[in-house]
Amino acid sequence: MKKLILISLIFLINAICFCDSAMAWTVSPVRFEIKGQKGKEYTLTFAVLNESQLYQKRFEIFTDDWIINKDNEFLRKAFTKGVENKYSSTSWVKVTPTQFVVPPGETKKIRFTVTVPNDVPVDGDYTAGIFVGEKNIEKPPKGEKVVHIKQDTFIGVIVYVQLGQEKRSVTLKNLDIQSMPISKELNRIRILPTYENQGNIRARGQIQVKIEPLNPVEVKETKAEIENKDKSNLKNTKINSADPQPEKEGKTNELNAGEVVILRESEVTYPIDLPLSFPSNSELKITVKTDFGDYAPVLVGTKKYKVPLGKEQPKKETDNKINKENQKEQKTETKKQ
Repeated sequence: MKKLILISLIFLINAICFCDSAMAWTVSPVRFEIKGQKGKEYTLTFAVLNESQLYQKRFEIFTDDWIINKDNEFLRKAFTKGVENKYSSTSWVKVTPTQFVVPPGETKKIRFTVTVPNDVPVDGDYTAGIFVGEKNIEKPPKGEKVVHIKQDTFIGVIVYVQLGQEKRSVTLKNLDIQSMPISKELNRIRILPTYENQGNIRARGQIQVKIEPLNPVEVKETKAEIENKDKSNLKNTKINSADPQPEKEGKTNELNAGEVVILRESEVTYPIDLPLSFPSNSELKITVKTDFGDYAPVLVGTKKYKVPLGKEQPKKETDNKINKENQKEQKTETKKQ
């Protein structure tokens, strides 16, 4: 399966680079938000920069539909069976050029035009994706004359076209908490807030998590044992924390859990893997606060949670479960979108 480099909606706004600095390339900007009108045409540009100072790079551009599904996965129609976008604007987009070469250290500006039809029946958001792919030309094997072109790296430029009257309505539908034992004494915790958007435009919110221990429990393992076990921790790409150690002293932790994007008329469960280890039988008060800016109220969900008694698993079994979890989350990303 081709590797899709996802540009976060939750997402990554700045240019993303891949490979090492000598061979990298970037696209900027990676998101356009157009307040359009029926029957109008809009022309915009983005830039493709070849950061390599030694090699030219060949590129090809594709337009395609995409969605964010209930599990917070960015899925592209070309690579995922069954993906359908009810509010697609991909057919409205024309890109010039679609194939080009960028010399070492130079930038190529790419122009695209969005032509909104006169007969769009429903107001709200319509989305499209412009995917820039690098064409890696490989030398043919010895004795073979065919040149191989391998295209496995993409950067997506996301386009939102908002038409007519906007309707905003987003709620925190559910707040679930799960634990993963990493020893008899310690657990890792995953928070799963579920958001529902009944409006006709996207909702983009910044998530903050607050963890308050209600009955601090002493950790009986040594720091060395804890650090050794934490080497096989759950994947966590959303949380930033300066204190990855187990909670011992009843200290309140406040963490930035990143950005969630819920498309129109959709539902998303946003997984948050805490970078802290919690003792079994400890009780926590967990608060999830999501700020959608000026256009919606701050959504707050609070839940008390007792960490279950851990059951130590063989290291190989634990690693296999974690690896499967990570592989599932990385099917459509090697990074964001």
